[in-house]
Amino acid sequence: MVNQIASLSFSVENNHVCKDGTADFEKAIKLCGYGRFHYSFLLLCGAMFVCVGCQNGINAYILPSAECDLKLSSEQKGLLNVAFLIGGVISALFWGVFADAYGRRYILLLTMMCDSILSIGGSLSQSFKILLIFRALSGFFIGAPGSLIYTYLGEFHTEKHRVKSICYVGFFWTLSWLIIPGLAWIIIPLPISFQFHGILYNSWRLFLAIIGIPTLMVTVIATRFPESPKFLISQGKTKEALAILRKIYAANTGHHEDEYPVKVLLPDDAMNIINNDRTLSGSSVLTELLKNIWQQMRSISSPPLLQYALLSWTIYFTNMFGYYGLSLWLPELFNRFENYHNIHPNRTVSVCRLMHEANLQNVSTPPPNILIESTSINECRPNMDKMVFINSLTINAFCLLGNIASGYLANRVGRRTIPVTTMLLAGIFGFGIYFVRSSLQILMVTCMFSLTIVTANFVMGSIVVDIFPTHVAAVAMCMMTFFGRIGAIASNLAFGMLLDISCEVPIFLVGSLVILGGLLALMLPRKTY
Repeated sequence: MVNQIASLSFSVENNHVCKDGTADFEKAIKLCGYGRFHYSFLLLCGAMFVCVGCQNGINAYILPSAECDLKLSSEQKGLLNVAFLIGGVISALFWGVFADAYGRRYILLLTMMCDSILSIGGSLSQSFKILLIFRALSGFFIGAPGSLIYTYLGEFHTEKHRVKSICYVGFFWTLSWLIIPGLAWIIIPLPISFQFHGILYNSWRLFLAIIGIPTLMVTVIATRFPESPKFLISQGKTKEALAILRKIYAANTGHHEDEYPVKVLLPDDAMNIINNDRTLSGSSVLTELLKNIWQQMRSISSPPLLQYALLSWTIYFTNMFGYYGLSLWLPELFNRFENYHNIHPNRTVSVCRLMHEANLQNVSTPPPNILIESTSINECRPNMDKMVFINSLTINAFCLLGNIASGYLANRVGRRTIPVTTMLLAGIFGFGIYFVRSSLQILMVTCMFSLTIVTANFVMGSIVVDIFPTHVAAVAMCMMTFFGRIGAIASNLAFGMLLDISCEVPIFLVGSLVILGGLLALMLPRKTY
């Protein structure tokens, strides 16, 4: 206790808190310490990120099972993936504008609640078009926490702990891609199939509904956590922000709220410019916000920032093209291999030969489907081999090494070393998929592909923050996310339309673009702002 008081006294002196107890946000949040509140808040944001990750990966496991029920072609399955991603692209800037106007917490609660409802409602879909609408809306709403969690989390931390906390939350994304195949393995093979009032409900629909339940639970828990104090200060609500900081101080130190040394919070300079002696309407706030965005875009369009922006956005486009292009289709490729080997146990086959034989079977055996076994013409039962789930778990567990490696190596090697090396290797392993001839071989190749491209993905985010000055770093990150999602959409369109026609094209396209991204990473600047 004595050490805590001494440390606190030193911190107060070191930060020059005025005698009347005034301080700006950075000094005030530093005086709150780092303890129980921040640990619980980190877990909350991590749980949110797990929900976001599960929604982003769920299509890979419901589509092979939904194929028979909804009579989906490969192109339609690609469109379902694209619909979800388009929803996320549209929401990338939309929710950011509203979060800056109305608060991070409010938007997070609203969108996660809506996504939970949409997930449960989407499980009742009885046609391709209805499921397409539900997945697009789900992508639109879950895109908000996907973009805002980093902001919400960062605004509760000092500069010292901000980057580290964001890295830890990124770990939960990879963890979600371990959870989703595990749940799918348990739920989808269940022999559940019944009808009520003409609505068919079976295991893949149950799986889709169950994914929405944790999102609802996390939303309820999130109601107990406060709004970002930094956002409240930017809105001139310093008294509300101070009350939150006092509670954080008490939770972290065990002291009474009244012992918090800050009595008055200084307003934000940006708030003074916008809200000087007047109250803005909601439309005025949005107008000022859009003006600010326009000024930032003008700044980022000036040399040399424009060159760096176009370069980093292009690299991230190629990275996400490869990452999502293969990740969302791997369960289907695994399933096709396993079903082929069950029928032909002593034969090997390449990926493209497997696609060709699947097309021949589709032509001769209606309805088209090699992933689903039918007991009769009117009855469809999903048959996803258990090895599909085991393989997916193996790949995603392997990707956790990317989180650890990127954090460990980030400050030990040159800025360009990791993205150049990992993306070049990922492109080579992407090409290697064309030459595999068994499920084991594709597992080994995709493990290495996923590890390298995920590591590059993590590192690119930190590089962009490092390259750009503070006043345009947020816009640069937001636009990079936008172009990354465009790359994910493009890759899923390519796979959906071309996989059954000429599988060589999407496979070599992924490898070529990822290698291009690695070569472009050689042009990243060395200078740090």
